[in-house]
Amino acid sequence: PIDPEDESTWGKVARNAACPCGSGKKYKHCHGKF
Repeated sequence: PIDPEDESTWGKVARNAACPCGSGKKYKHCHGKF
């Protein structure tokens, strides 16, 4: 299961997918910045 609090459970997230953290932003504009 995906835990919004734990990035290690997210697996591979597409950059244009909604961020699993629940912000409603695209992953690349949220946690996708490395």
